[in-house]
Amino acid sequence: MPKLNLILLLEHLEKLAVNNFSIAGKVLIDKDELEELINKMRMALPEEIREAEWVSREKDKYLEQAQEEAKRILREAELYAERLVREDQITAQAQEEAKRIISEARKNASQIEADALQYTNSILEQLEESLERTIRIVRKSREEILHK
Repeated sequence: MPKLNLILLLEHLEKLAVNNFSIAGKVLIDKDELEELINKMRMALPEEIREAEWVSREKDKYLEQAQEEAKRILREAELYAERLVREDQITAQAQEEAKRIISEARKNASQIEADALQYTNSILEQLEESLERTIRIVRKSREEILHK
């Protein structure tokens, strides 16, 4: 029902554009009527589109967190390496340990980022399939409307 409702709302918008006063390719539409129609269209959007928006926000947040975690790990590793040198240990040992820690931190950061991208790709792939199903349903509904 919401999908069909969305099609009807789009048709209503098209009628507004055709039936209202136009000048130089611009159409004058009552602002309140347009805002009401937009609100109705938002409410009629399929859940998959709302989920797509949520997934996009979550993907960005997850990637940002992964990058921040990677930066934090690198900072800690660098601070630890500096502390080892300052604490009067043998300089060569401190440098080796620092290199190992930084290398490990970089590997961890790369893995975190790779995992985040893989997770995001998986979610987006599922979302894409869901949206394709939704588009097929919308097209079928429009065809049914046109053939009635």
